[in-house]
Amino acid sequence: MGGVVVGLVVQPRVTLTVVVGLCMFFYVLTALLKLGVTLAGRKYRPLRRISVGPDTPNLPRYAVLLPVHKEANMLGRLVSRVEGLDYPRSQLLALLLIEQDDEETLAAARALGLPFEDETPRGHVRVVVIPPGGPKTKPNAMNVAMDIVVREGCEFLTIYDAEDRPDPDQLLKSVGTFALAPAEVACLQAELAFWNDDTNWVTALYWIGYKIHFLRFLPGLARLGLPVPLGGTSNHFRISALRDVALIPGGEVWDPHNLTEDADLGARLSAAGYRIELLNSVTMEEAPVSSRVVDKQQRRWKAGYLQTGLVHTRRPIATARRMGVGRWFCFNLLVIGTPTSFLLNPVFLAVTCVYLLTRAQLIHALFPAAVYYPSVALLVLGNFGLLYELVLTCLEEADRTRGRFGLVQYMLFAQLMWLWMSRSTYIAVFELLIGKRGWHKTPHGHAEDDEEADVPNVPHRAYGSTFVGEVPTPPGLLGLSEERAW
Repeated sequence: MGGVVVGLVVQPRVTLTVVVGLCMFFYVLTALLKLGVTLAGRKYRPLRRISVGPDTPNLPRYAVLLPVHKEANMLGRLVSRVEGLDYPRSQLLALLLIEQDDEETLAAARALGLPFEDETPRGHVRVVVIPPGGPKTKPNAMNVAMDIVVREGCEFLTIYDAEDRPDPDQLLKSVGTFALAPAEVACLQAELAFWNDDTNWVTALYWIGYKIHFLRFLPGLARLGLPVPLGGTSNHFRISALRDVALIPGGEVWDPHNLTEDADLGARLSAAGYRIELLNSVTMEEAPVSSRVVDKQQRRWKAGYLQTGLVHTRRPIATARRMGVGRWFCFNLLVIGTPTSFLLNPVFLAVTCVYLLTRAQLIHALFPAAVYYPSVALLVLGNFGLLYELVLTCLEEADRTRGRFGLVQYMLFAQLMWLWMSRSTYIAVFELLIGKRGWHKTPHGHAEDDEEADVPNVPHRAYGSTFVGEVPTPPGLLGLSEERAW
């Protein structure tokens, strides 16, 4: 940055031309990486799993963390969905994590008759009151719960948000997959999807973004062995792996100050030699229904990505050596490159519009042939490719579910959504610079008026094109000692 400032003083036009050329080079690299990852994701093959039922003997103890904040309206539904999980209650530990000053949610928990961990620790669903002192963030609450999880002898752990509707057999699928998975597989990420995808153009674009992300992009990263930025929910962990990559030995697993603690944890798992795979199960969520909610969520996500990227470039040589130079480069191109793209997009869009209106020679001079032709290719082919992927995914889902063809019309609004996200990214960078780093919480419950029984159970297609089948439980596998089996 210092060199750019000096160059703008000494040779402003040459410096600007070099900066534009570097931006185009960055765009090309990012486009090629995302294209390669997405194509690889189409041929992803999930791990096989054994057939596990709730009556299978010797199932491991499973912890479910449920961090909630200011969500008294969601508590009853959340507990009901946890009770709907098809897993033996004697082996299940569900912890509702509530801040000590969240009086409304605490009152709702007491009204439901839920036991409190510090009062009467009994039952498989308990309330954990987060003590004051630390930051009031989701990762801090989960760190507090880890002591209880370890003390209770749990071997696997997952996280659900207040509005989540996981497949009832998701824990069983996780256990069955981990049983055949190599020891280096530390996490299984389930697919996240939305049930309110057709509310308006905002929810439709969120739905399509998640579909591409979870059915194409994350599988591609996993297949290529690249670091996987985890989703904030429905990621199933081996607790031994979590403790192995803790920030402090025996201490914090999640960075309590990171706004995307899931992406940071995914990077640390990758640097420690662990793999992240995909779980062929779906958790339904609620998409944001307004641009205001999108703004808050994107500000947190983009700031968190920048945080995570900066943390893992603090000691670049050591981190690249542990993670692998190529994987570290691709990781940074994603976590730092994604918000950088949203910062650059409106700038180049404005430059293009100004040139079309004024034919300014200054702008013309910034794009010599070596920069101009890649720029035009990105403008035409890149945007066409993005729109093609959006529409194609809608049509593929329409063919499977007969209910998504009508969302194609909303894909034409994608550029507006991305510009709105660019605005959020600029605010996020400003907040990072002034040290604000606010945890912009996403409100839930907008689409909860309907009865849950009326929510359609959309058929789910396995990743890639191969059906993910189960194999019979090998005799005695689940009867082994805990050390041998898990």
